[in-house]
Amino acid sequence: MTPDTLLMACRFVHDAALMLLWGGFGYLATLVPRRLAEPVAERLTIFRLTAVSLALVTTCAALPLQAAMIGDGWPDAVNGQVLGDILVSTSVGKAWLWQLSAAGALAIAQSASARLVPMATAATAALALASLALTGHAVMQDGWQGVVHPLNDILHLLAAGAWFGALLPLVLVLARFGRPAFRAETATALRRFSTAGHWAVALAILSGIGNSLFIVGWPFGWSSTYRALLTAKIAVVLVMTSVAILNRYRFVPRIGRDRASALAAIRTGTLVEIGLGLAAILLVAIFGMLDPNGGE
Repeated sequence: MTPDTLLMACRFVHDAALMLLWGGFGYLATLVPRRLAEPVAERLTIFRLTAVSLALVTTCAALPLQAAMIGDGWPDAVNGQVLGDILVSTSVGKAWLWQLSAAGALAIAQSASARLVPMATAATAALALASLALTGHAVMQDGWQGVVHPLNDILHLLAAGAWFGALLPLVLVLARFGRPAFRAETATALRRFSTAGHWAVALAILSGIGNSLFIVGWPFGWSSTYRALLTAKIAVVLVMTSVAILNRYRFVPRIGRDRASALAAIRTGTLVEIGLGLAAILLVAIFGMLDPNGGE
């Protein structure tokens, strides 16, 4: 496996883990009633620790992989001189130090009390997500675009993460709707998700359009591999949005009339959204390393 292929895989795992941590535990910490949030967060303990570990490991792996790409292949991945030069002399190295610090803060946050760990996890995962805007196409422009584009990229990462990440705990929340003891809290959590979800989806789509316009302009087209994969990602997000709209406006209103079938449909739609979200993150991990105007 080549260094660039492995770096793409690391980017996919890293971005997906951070989005799930930020959106999932942000949802539990702010929108789900505590009586329901606590057992759901406990169910997600192994997932949370695994995702944090993956985020830390992939952060550590990114610098050697980038050294191998910049240098002469795999030997430079462990070449201290090359690694030191990248850290001291390049924006990639400086951004990596910020990302490592954010990943370290995320790991330290796991030592918080059970009551505080969802909020601590969400906050530090959001910081780690925002630090991703320090690299890539968002920092390659000058003037006002060099300021606005990274800020827009941060907004896109946080909005998309809030939408995508909240889907996993939502599946567990829906599973408790059938229990009378949790029905009121589950209804509240679902209603709040629907309200916040409108904003998250809208911001994710608008900021995503903004990012695309900054990088490739309009129309997106198929003239390069980057543009083709970007167009594919847009198609995936449109399908994902359609599923979310179907859930919200067709199946949620049916809960009062036919709770079992409505909840089953919402749960299925949510799982489909998770799969589509992972596909979109994978596409970004790939085309984010490509030249927007090149063929590779």
